[in-house]
Amino acid sequence: MKRLFALFSLLLMLAPTAHAQDGGDRAVDDVRGAIEFVQNLSSETIAVWSDSKLSASERYTAFRAIFEDATDIELLAQGMLGLHYRTITKEQRETYMKAMGDYIIAEFDKRMAQIGFKSLEVSGTKPASGKQGHLYVRTEVTRDEGQPILADWRVRKKDGKFQIVNLEFEGINLLITNRDLFSSKIKRDGFDGLIAWLRAQNTMPGAQGSTAAEASR
Repeated sequence: MKRLFALFSLLLMLAPTAHAQDGGDRAVDDVRGAIEFVQNLSSETIAVWSDSKLSASERYTAFRAIFEDATDIELLAQGMLGLHYRTITKEQRETYMKAMGDYIIAEFDKRMAQIGFKSLEVSGTKPASGKQGHLYVRTEVTRDEGQPILADWRVRKKDGKFQIVNLEFEGINLLITNRDLFSSKIKRDGFDGLIAWLRAQNTMPGAQGSTAAEASR
């Protein structure tokens, strides 16, 4: 009986620790870490954009390296294709993912350039819906011209690493907007038409060569 009681007591002592370890690998359970992640991403991006010594190609390469590491491109790409992702072949998925790697990076760069991204201040956080433990880091973006705008970064934490899984500017959802657009493209032009359109959108310096090579295959 004493052994049973001792074992039960030990389980009670270990249970909170185990729960804390599991929960600690979710963004919603590490708010400070998520905020620092977004702040560091902002600082790195501004440093690249403000470096007048970089050529357009060098700037693209540096920007891409930052956002490839900071963004879950595969998750975003699947979300943007929606239900269509389940119906395409393995070969089509591979082709799509290659095209999307360039497209998503170009989209982030284009959106930030459009708003005149100058600096970023975190204004708060909000747990995202769902069971994934994602967190919205809410920010106010100071622009070169015009009033500041609001940007919400949906952040995940997996295996101790933070990544962006979606972005909203003034209520415009990057994932949902592209999902609707892609669905329309597929309905009108087919899957191959979507791929051709994705490749055509990638006009980033330094990426044109790889895009042309993909298109010629």
